[in-house]
Amino acid sequence: MQLSTILLAVIGMLASLAGVMLGGVLTRRAQAQQWSRDRLAHACLLIMNESSRIQIALHRYQRGKDRPDWISWNEALATISLTAPSGLVHAALAIDETFWHTTDEIEAGQASSAQDWDRIRASIEAARLAFANLARRELAGRSDVVTKLAARPRPLARRDPATPHDSGGAK
Repeated sequence: MQLSTILLAVIGMLASLAGVMLGGVLTRRAQAQQWSRDRLAHACLLIMNESSRIQIALHRYQRGKDRPDWISWNEALATISLTAPSGLVHAALAIDETFWHTTDEIEAGQASSAQDWDRIRASIEAARLAFANLARRELAGRSDVVTKLAARPRPLARRDPATPHDSGGAK
């Protein structure tokens, strides 16, 4: 066998091994990036789901029901803190800050009317909307913004409690 034939075979084997190693490194990197992206998407969904749950619980608390259970919300904050870029973490903490402020207002008796709740809800929704738009940019590269999170109709005029409710039946 000639030396050139052996040399070509060795070069071919080394090139094959290098290709396999490079492919493995690139595959591992792609899988790690996909795992991180999936974890980030999960963390963002946790923030949105739990912030909605806490908002409802705060409204119940404002109406004299039990204090909200903060465990799941705190877990969502911990998850986003471990997986997200700092901008998303700060946006989640801004939601948390509105929750603290809302709780303080409720406990100080400064949030007793429906108008008070409308104002509070608007501040919570603004913080949630800012988080959602930032998450959309981070996860999907979306530059367009969502302007409303819930398909909530505009509030009806407040009815006088002394006025009987019309059930829609014939008079």
